[in-house]
Amino acid sequence: MTPTSPPARVAFVLFGVFWGSWAVAAADVEHALHLSSGRLGLLLSGSIAAGGVAAAASGGLAERWGTGRFLGRSMVAWGLAALVTAVVANDTAFVVAFVVTLTTGGLVDMAMNAAAAAAVAGDAGRMMRFHALFNAGALVGAAAAGGLLRAGLPWRSVWAAVGAGALVVAWWTLRVSLGVVPAAADAPGPMGTGAGGATTTPGWLRSFEAIRSQRLMTLALVFAITAMIEGGIDTWGVLYLRTQLAAGVLLGAGAYCLGQAIAVSTRGAAGGLVGRVGPRWGLVIGAAAAAAGLALEGGSARAVIAAFGLVLAAGGISLCWPLVMSVASAAAMASAPAARSVGPGAATARSSTVSPAALVGALTATGYVGWVTGPALVGWVADDLGLSAGLFLLASLAGVAAGILALIPARPSAVA
Repeated sequence: MTPTSPPARVAFVLFGVFWGSWAVAAADVEHALHLSSGRLGLLLSGSIAAGGVAAAASGGLAERWGTGRFLGRSMVAWGLAALVTAVVANDTAFVVAFVVTLTTGGLVDMAMNAAAAAAVAGDAGRMMRFHALFNAGALVGAAAAGGLLRAGLPWRSVWAAVGAGALVVAWWTLRVSLGVVPAAADAPGPMGTGAGGATTTPGWLRSFEAIRSQRLMTLALVFAITAMIEGGIDTWGVLYLRTQLAAGVLLGAGAYCLGQAIAVSTRGAAGGLVGRVGPRWGLVIGAAAAAAGLALEGGSARAVIAAFGLVLAAGGISLCWPLVMSVASAAAMASAPAARSVGPGAATARSSTVSPAALVGALTATGYVGWVTGPALVGWVADDLGLSAGLFLLASLAGVAAGILALIPARPSAVA
């Protein structure tokens, strides 16, 4: 366990609380700002796009500062932004603060995944347990927001608590990172450079080359699709129940909470399953379950059945993000020994070395591409054809993701 593992675990929980409360309160934000589904989607897409750019651009900082210091400083920025978003009254100020919160949230997302990747060293089961903490937080956030709304109290107090908690975690992270020295610039291995000063860490514009060099292009495509679906479930799943099927806030929040509870148990106990079938088939199972659940929710006129579909979709898609992160960590760790080789092929080996932070950052940015596309696309379809059509679109994309991975030949690779 690395020194920053405990605060990183709490960061996963806080990040989950934020997104869980958003899942329940998205309908209230839409109503308060007088937005259509399409405009709400554009707001979310623009905000997440900024977060994705921030995640892609921050790989170099994460390695220069070390993942602990980077996580701590990111949590400071995110915590302050969340506090401001929780208290501003003006609609325009809320939108600006919301965009800043999601932008800095992109930094936190990348930082906590990089810290987790360093801690688990490619172990898919341990990475999934890290992400189970996100779902546990999402359950708490959704339950808290639902309870506050039911009682007629301001749900944004959840975000105030998240912001305050983030500042505490930032202090904790920076404190435990004081004695941790980032890898030296001339150190071989995943966090430094090879002998002779040849850099082994791509910059933010070169970080996507890391995906190609590790033969993870197909995985990156599937990851973008599944991230679009996960973001769609978080935003549109409960909103559909509350606005289209007239389900009460307790049913909507309850269905989401049950889905997150299943995600917690799935991610917490799926290490054995993934060990037997491999990350690739774990992703296939998760995407297929999400497709079935979304189709059931979008196709049912009964709120209870649609809520069951939301539960199935949330539980299935929960497998995807941590499996991708574990594959990234394993691929980077596998490339590290090559940097220590000597002889005529050493230079070539060093050039293929990729740091976990850089690869996680690149894949996180790829996931954000899906998050960016999803809200705007589903919102646009919802404005023209109805939100149920948007859910069917997400279900179709989940089926495509499962099909792509199922058709990959079982060759020796990071996802086989």
